[in-house]
Amino acid sequence: MNGYRLLFSETARIQGTSLHPEIKSVVRSRLDMLRNEPFAGKRLERELSGYRSLRARRFRIIYKIDPKDQVMQIHYVGHRKDIYELLAEQKSEP
Repeated sequence: MNGYRLLFSETARIQGTSLHPEIKSVVRSRLDMLRNEPFAGKRLERELSGYRSLRARRFRIIYKIDPKDQVMQIHYVGHRKDIYELLAEQKSEP
């Protein structure tokens, strides 16, 4: 098994490029782990149902899994203090 393919949202790309180099390496290693262990992150609930969250120090990687196509959609990469609120706001926009 080659693992899951990662697809990044435009937001996740922008967030990833603005991270400190030390955090970037941590996030990159967590993403490599996710390719082979896609269910490692915790399931989110309520309005964020369907998403999963994986810790990378004080940062979170927010993603969805498509097991049928073996694709993982990376939606957000950001600090834990506001990442969930940002995602909830985006989901509530028309």
